[in-house]
Order: sequence, then structure tokens, then C-alpha cells
Amino acid sequence: MREKLNLAVIGTGRWGKNIIKTLELFSWCSVAYTANHNYHTLLKKEDIDAVLIATPAETHMRVALPFIQKRVPVFIEKPFTTNLKDAKRLARASQKAKTPIFVGHIHLYNPAYHAVKKCLKQIGKIRFVTCEGANYGPFRGDVSALWDWAPHDISVVLDLLDSMPKMVQAWGVSVARPKTTLYDVVYAKLSFSHGVSAFIFSSYVFPEKRKRITIVGDKGSIVFDDTASRKVTLYKKIKNKLVVSYPQYDAMLSLTNELKEFLSVVRWKNKFRTDVNEGVSVVRVLDAAEKSIKKGGSSIKITGR
Repeated sequence: MREKLNLAVIGTGRWGKNIIKTLELFSWCSVAYTANHNYHTLLKKEDIDAVLIATPAETHMRVALPFIQKRVPVFIEKPFTTNLKDAKRLARASQKAKTPIFVGHIHLYNPAYHAVKKCLKQIGKIRFVTCEGANYGPFRGDVSALWDWAPHDISVVLDLLDSMPKMVQAWGVSVARPKTTLYDVVYAKLSFSHGVSAFIFSSYVFPEKRKRITIVGDKGSIVFDDTASRKVTLYKKIKNKLVVSYPQYDAMLSLTNELKEFLSVVRWKNKFRTDVNEGVSVVRVLDAAEKSIKKGGSSIKITGR
């Protein structure tokens, strides 16, 4: 492999620009190519070591597939795909080509979230989790708040509980765009076999920015608030009182951590957290939530992982 990794970034919108800017911090890689609709021209290049895809969500499968078939490692922004069929197709292609797919579930690379994970034993058995992800806009035309915001929280919940839910219920409302399925307010309930429930709220039309996860255990609780100056708060039950502390974490940006891990996968074949199987699991939950919304909040059973 070359001394410097040659990278291609497909999708140079707001988030694509953030990815490019962050990649420029790594001296051992180079953004050799960028593309948008003209990404097919990159398939003729023989000097690309990896591709990073930040195009509209509905295009992820068709953009990624030919590169995977060409055995080029691929980074795909969340949501991995916008339906379960496409997610499974990419998983099969990855397995056949023996080529890694890295899914951009950025909150799993947040240093504050890592501090949360280290504190879990202190709160005992988890009883329930609540997640809030909201802001006023941006209003996307390709996916609803379910597919845009909820993947963050679902990826965290699956990681925290290390299992898939057995049932999903969800409710969605199209406030800004009535008579469409572009739900800008979504509530979801994930029910797990060990009796734990997770509740998720996602919205495009909320007046305040929210990125908050509360984990309640039988010995205490943890609040992870990514919009606060102190992002992690630990509440421990001591003699029937809650004692508050603020665990420390480093100041590294989540996107920097995430891209560093992806690049280490490409160069050194390291193991990583958000692989294709994790991506499929999150889409499986999103797919069940979408079905539940269409059935007025009916319970949808999750099968497979």
C-alpha cells in the first residue's frame, strides 16, 4: 500500500465538506478525488484506497455497491440505507468481496459516550433508556426524522444493551409537510427480551436543539447531553440520596475519532465497531418502526439481527 492513502469522497454537501476538512488533518492520507453525481468516473481509477460516501440517503446502496464489488473499502454515512432490502444486499456484497463497510454512526465515537460506557457498572442493572434528538430543521427532502435522527439513538441503544429489541412501536406526524411520509415528529418504543425498554424522540420542528440520552439503572443514572458544557452526569444512589458527579472525557471531536478508526481499518485491517452487521441491525429497527407508524403504532416483531 502507498505511504499515503488515496481517498475519494462522494457527496460534497454540508457534511461531506466536514468529512473532507477532517481528513485533511491526517498526514498519512490524501483526498485525491471528490465527486457528486459524476461518481461513476471514479470506478475507472485504480489508485483509490477507500471511498467515503455522504450523498443523499436514498442513493447509498447504488453508490456504494460498485465500489464494494471492486473490493474498495467503503465508509457510508448514516442512515446506512433507507430500507432493509438494500442493507442486506450491501451486506451480502461485502461478504462476497471480503471488503469492509464502515457505517457512520458517529455517536459511538464520541469521547463523552465512551465515558458513559465506563460508568455503566456504577448504575447497576439498566431499567430503561430515553433518547431525545431534535432541532428546528434542516428539513430533508429524502428522509424523515425517523431515518435522519433516530439512527444515532438506535445505534447507541443497541450498543448499550448489546442486543436487538424483540418489539418496536412507533408514531410519526408530518407537521411541516402534511400528507407526506416525511415525518418531522417521531416517537418510538423499543422493547427488549430482558424487560428493558428504550424510548426515542426525534424531530425536525423542535424549538431547541436536543441530543440527550438518559440511562436509568437500579443503583443510579447517567445523563449524556451532547449540547451541554458538561456532557456526562452520573447520579449514584447512596443512602437513599442521589450523589452527582461529572466524569471526565477527552476533547477529541467525534468525527475525528470516527474517521481515524475508518482509516485504521483501511491501512491495518483493524477491527471496528460500526461494521456492516451493525449497520444492518440499525436499519432493521428503523424498518420495523416505519412499518409500525404506517399501522398506527402497532407492535412490530423484530426477527434476525
